[in-house]
Amino acid sequence: MPDAPAVVLYMSYLGLGLVRALGREGVRVFALDPHPDALGMNSRYCQPVVTPDIKQDEARYLEFLLDFGRRLPAKAVLYPTGDPTVVLLSREREVLSQYYHFVMPDHATVLKLLTKDGLDAVAREHGIPAPRTAIPADRAAVEAAARDLQFPVLLKPAESHAWKAKAIVDLIGVGTKVIPCSSPEELLVQYDRIAAHNPNVIVQELVPGEDERLVYFCFYVGRDGEPLGVFAGRKRRVLPPGLGSASFAETMADPALTDVALRLLRAVDYRGLGGVEFKLDPRDNTYKLIEFNVRFGLWDALGARCGVNLAHLAWRDALGLPVEPQVRCRTGVKWVSMQRDLSAFRLYRRQGKLTTWRWLRSLAGEKMWAVLAWDDLAPFLSSAPGYVWGLLAPRLGIGRGRV
Repeated sequence: MPDAPAVVLYMSYLGLGLVRALGREGVRVFALDPHPDALGMNSRYCQPVVTPDIKQDEARYLEFLLDFGRRLPAKAVLYPTGDPTVVLLSREREVLSQYYHFVMPDHATVLKLLTKDGLDAVAREHGIPAPRTAIPADRAAVEAAARDLQFPVLLKPAESHAWKAKAIVDLIGVGTKVIPCSSPEELLVQYDRIAAHNPNVIVQELVPGEDERLVYFCFYVGRDGEPLGVFAGRKRRVLPPGLGSASFAETMADPALTDVALRLLRAVDYRGLGGVEFKLDPRDNTYKLIEFNVRFGLWDALGARCGVNLAHLAWRDALGLPVEPQVRCRTGVKWVSMQRDLSAFRLYRRQGKLTTWRWLRSLAGEKMWAVLAWDDLAPFLSSAPGYVWGLLAPRLGIGRGRV
């Protein structure tokens, strides 16, 4: 059983982080992705396997996983890295568990935590502080919300992955997770644009304060319901500013954050890997619930650098091996995606919130790069040319009809 491999579904920043956190502990890792050139597929810590794409044909993707599991020499530990794979594993757990180990909550809990309206209901039921939220059934309900809520507000998809559909991406851009609205008129305009393609949205009051008030609590809860690994980080910068995912994070500790996060996990009887985002509200100095990830997150591998290797804890617990809890991490250790953070820096500077000198100083100290690792250089070397080209092309006028 200790020789059981790990299977990571889809490779990206978090997939690469998983592969390294497991591979450095001697675990054999298979990295599954439909794109052979995806980030991390050439990591020394994994064996790449090209798969069908779940977004194009879920049934074919499931059959591939089952066939791959049948051919493995031992039952593997399975790691989803996005909401579509989380939902598939949860829904099809009975058949998949013949060939794979994985620990996650029951299916109803998974669906509640993944959807914004479900998470809002959980917060209200269990007294977890959260921004005021409306879940409109139609335009009239949006108009009512506009009269009741305090602006600015955020327009969000009820299901996070819903705004990855091509029609909506064409409207709002790649990677847009929320739309800020400063007035009732703006909210209605944005709702009409989105509702033409998908009317399932929520409207939520914006928690004020700078981006550094965004924090993320990462964890692994074992099969018996006990937290076996926990650590937290502050999102020092996000992309895009104010609304996006972290480009630069730093480990921190706050008993108040730990208390509210564990209270939420106990309330829903959680099991498995995950992460919860909160924002510290300056109006009452209370952490407000923002988002719940039912999986390993973008920079959760930072824990392995600081003494809390969530990925490896999950592997051992899934196999029924003894696990020594890891609940203390070194604080002040940074995670940096240089590609993303350089873009974030430019936007913060344009807003007058960050100078070049302050940005450079922030990068000092112990850190973990998202892609660059001296013991695993191939992912960095293969991705660097494309990134450099992305920086130079706009300056050369390429792609805009100029030479």
